[in-house]
Amino acid sequence: MRKGNVTGLVKGETDRNEVRPSAETMRQEMAAAFQPIVRGFALPVALFYLLVIPSNFYFSSLVPALELSVVSASAAIVIGLCRIYLSRNGVVRFEQLEMVNALILLLMYVNCVNVLMVDFQSLNLFYMLMMLLLSAAAAVSLRVFCVAAALTVSTVLACAALMGWPHFVYFCVASATVLAAAFGVAVLVRTAISGVVRERLIADELRARAEKLADYDALTGLPNRRHFFAHAENALETGSRDKVLHLALIDLDGFKPVNDLYGHMVGDELLVQVAERIRKACENTGLETLLARLGGDEFVLAIDQPLTDADLRVAGRAICEGLLEPFTIHNIGVSISASIGFSQYPRDGKTVRQLYERADHALYSAKENARGDVVVFSPEHEAQLGSHGRIEQVLRTADLHREIHLQYQPQHDLLTGRVTGFEALVRWESPVLGRVSPADFVGIAERTGYIQVISSIVVQKAMAAAREWPDAIGLSVNLSAVDIMSERSMAGIAHLVMEGDIEPGRLTFEITETAVMTDFGRARKSLEMLTALGCKIALDDFGSGYSSFAYIHRLPLHRIKTDRSFITRLHEDTEPTYKILRAVAELSVSLGFDCLAEGVETEQQMAIVRSAGIRFVQGFYFSRPIGSEAVEDYLERHGMPVGREIYAPAWAPALQQVP
Repeated sequence: MRKGNVTGLVKGETDRNEVRPSAETMRQEMAAAFQPIVRGFALPVALFYLLVIPSNFYFSSLVPALELSVVSASAAIVIGLCRIYLSRNGVVRFEQLEMVNALILLLMYVNCVNVLMVDFQSLNLFYMLMMLLLSAAAAVSLRVFCVAAALTVSTVLACAALMGWPHFVYFCVASATVLAAAFGVAVLVRTAISGVVRERLIADELRARAEKLADYDALTGLPNRRHFFAHAENALETGSRDKVLHLALIDLDGFKPVNDLYGHMVGDELLVQVAERIRKACENTGLETLLARLGGDEFVLAIDQPLTDADLRVAGRAICEGLLEPFTIHNIGVSISASIGFSQYPRDGKTVRQLYERADHALYSAKENARGDVVVFSPEHEAQLGSHGRIEQVLRTADLHREIHLQYQPQHDLLTGRVTGFEALVRWESPVLGRVSPADFVGIAERTGYIQVISSIVVQKAMAAAREWPDAIGLSVNLSAVDIMSERSMAGIAHLVMEGDIEPGRLTFEITETAVMTDFGRARKSLEMLTALGCKIALDDFGSGYSSFAYIHRLPLHRIKTDRSFITRLHEDTEPTYKILRAVAELSVSLGFDCLAEGVETEQQMAIVRSAGIRFVQGFYFSRPIGSEAVEDYLERHGMPVGREIYAPAWAPALQQVP
């Protein structure tokens, strides 16, 4: 079931010139081309020898007529049998066709010689020379033609010599003339037929290569999406009632940063080595698999052996562990990981599409909750999938402008003790579904493209609410990867900023590391467009994904927000987490960024964050998200408004004043 690499690519006319059919292939194809010619030639020749029998008795006496007729009848029967042989045996080998062809021409020669022996006339010598033209058209090869020509000409000249010198000279000239014409015909016919055969073989080879390219990935040599799904669908259609098929989607974690940091050449070579490691991991587990590349950094496996969920996890972890080993590409050390989602036929779906959707859901679950691990689709996932499908259907018909509303979570400055701004958090109250958690509908909105509509609504409503706040209070709004990668979406957001009634300097757009690394170049261009308007950019969930000093300084950032997981882990491993927070705070200071810790809920967490040197915080310790109507009361309780120093970088001297 495992497929090998594909060699040879059809790139254009240069490759066409390099295609050369082998001599054996040409011989066999020439046999296929000449076989119908020989078969068709045999029929009229056999009929001729049968029809000539009555004329023998009419023009000759009994004994000569019998001699002529026996030879003619024998030739007709043998030639007829040759035709039957060529008709019933498909395409015969070239050597076999040559033998049959030579036999037919030999029988024609024998009949001519027989006529000369029974009733010699000089006119019959011309009939023998005319046979050369028939041989030229019907001979399979020049070798057969040359033998036939040698026999015919030598016989004609021998007979002419017996007739005397004048006749010999006359027939020498006649033989030379007919021989030259026949040889020309033989060469032209075979050249034309061999040319057609060669062009057809080249066309077939190029078409075969094109079909391979249509079915295989040119970079890794693996089957591509088209090949894989066709193979999987065929396996399900032709399988028995107890057919089992496991489908695994493999997605690389950290590939995009490698591609952006080191270039596509390194990224391409990494994909080639990844494909080889996955193949070896499957071989080491003893599984017969079909491995394919779906595109980008996504691979797929089909396993047609009965396996339990535990077996699938073992096989998946073997692949993940194999990919964890560092890669060396052009003397560059590269490290990545992989997440895998499994589904099983017939338990999880009856069609390849259903299996793919469920494996994709399992993969999504792995990347969301256990990045770098293996997840097997389960009944719990089936319930989620049904719920997500329902959410998607309702989302498509929802009046989002009416149903979407916002809540705001305050952000505090530990140095001044004042509120610096609010983060806008999207909420969806559906008349059909009721209150839908952002954790449920945001991901679905991103996959379906509706997130762009939601983001536009959020920016509009958040800016409208911020108009009522003091000028010193900032507003943070989240943007998804879909927004950042869409020129249309970014143009719409930029238009809202320019047409809004608040200063762009009060706006901070929060983006995640994952969103940035989807396409670093496109993301940087989008963020630079926002900063050119005067807006600020915050890198959210820092430390949860692909945190790298190599790209942070290349982005127009103003703030780093630590991932809330650092705060929640403080009670488990306080010292290591504290050191990480301290390092992030110092990094922010050195780069001129603000640093904000989110998820602060307890007094102890607050104290550790403060001692780590982080100036800005948000979390339930201060307040849960509140509606726009409660923002004014919250600000009054905290002595607002305040000055604009909240937008100044948190420099090291200021941090040292934190008690």
